[in-house]
Amino acid sequence: MSNPRIVVITGAAGGLGQELTRLHLTKGDTVVATGRSMDSLAAMHERLGASDRLFLHQLDVTANEAVQHFADWVQLRFGRCDLLYNNAGTAVFVPLAEMRQDQLETILATNIAGPLYVIRAFLPMMLAARSGHIVNIASLAGQVATAKAAVYAASKAAVIRLSEGLRHELADSGIHVTCAMPGPIDTPFLQRADQTGAYREKVRRYLLTPEQTAARIIRAVEAKQPEVAMPLRLHLLSLLYTMLPHGVKRLLAPLLNRK
Repeated sequence: MSNPRIVVITGAAGGLGQELTRLHLTKGDTVVATGRSMDSLAAMHERLGASDRLFLHQLDVTANEAVQHFADWVQLRFGRCDLLYNNAGTAVFVPLAEMRQDQLETILATNIAGPLYVIRAFLPMMLAARSGHIVNIASLAGQVATAKAAVYAASKAAVIRLSEGLRHELADSGIHVTCAMPGPIDTPFLQRADQTGAYREKVRRYLLTPEQTAARIIRAVEAKQPEVAMPLRLHLLSLLYTMLPHGVKRLLAPLLNRK
């Protein structure tokens, strides 16, 4: 593979996306950073410093036609996409009965339809090149759902299963698929999801930083790992919980439902 790599990152202006962008630039890669707001992308560009290897592109991943035009532009401009991060996501931590219709639709469109649209748009150029790497940012919430996060957890579970299915479909194509499942990250995303701030305080000891999360994901990508989950203790607790009898799960529910 020729260098620099062409790296596409959706939701790049957020905490994790911005750190992924920064780390790939330090590796000498060319990064195409996308987001809904050009102002946010421009602010990120200013924080990271001017670079002729950083390209900004306004993109709403829920708009299928816009996503296709974007993929066409990447192919025309760079000829390939070596690494595709589906990082754009959103959340609202409220019970389903209290969730507004627009909030429900935004979560489903951004977290499920968005990655599907982006992957489908970029797959033809990857399949033609018989190379590429797709990185889907899911969540540990996709392993274990809790109160006030039923919709978010469902959307991230879909991303985990999407990654698994793609891995089978692309097994002989030369394209790799990595699914990243971080726990709560200390970014504005968490603050927007729960504006009361109560959830952040309750999970403070498990909070990841964008820096450690991005570094761990990139290590997994370089090693071509199919999955990466963090923090390890929370991941192991999640796996253990899924294997427990229903009666034991009911006893543990008060510990889980802390949002």
